[in-house]
Amino acid sequence: MHEMPRRAFAIAALGLVAGAAPVRAADQCAISAAKIDAAGSYVAAVTAAVRTEFSCEGAYRVLELCQLGSSGDNALSDIVIAKCEPRFLPKASPAIRAAYGKARAKCSKIAAKDGTMYQGQAAVCVARAGRDFARKYGTKS
Repeated sequence: MHEMPRRAFAIAALGLVAGAAPVRAADQCAISAAKIDAAGSYVAAVTAAVRTEFSCEGAYRVLELCQLGSSGDNALSDIVIAKCEPRFLPKASPAIRAAYGKARAKCSKIAAKDGTMYQGQAAVCVARAGRDFARKYGTKS
């Protein structure tokens, strides 16, 4: 009589474990307390980290992992875009430019919602579009 509930529990537990994605330390924001203290605030530390990343990919990764979740992400996104767009935009065909504009416009729809968190989500979306186009159409530098 107790065997069925135990078996159902075991099956359910196995399903939860099998469906869970592994959490890795590498997938966390690497801004330490020391960096925050040195910069004066979390925002300043994240801004410095995004700014000092050499690559488009690295700058986007810092933004993605350390985003502020507010309209403050707009400034971080601008830094990422400044690193990514030069990799593909100067030599982009009209079709690629149009597709990039369409991707950015999609992100703007997120920002149209009420609340600063949506501004942050839209900013990260724009930066992701820049990163994705740089990956697909850009130079390797």
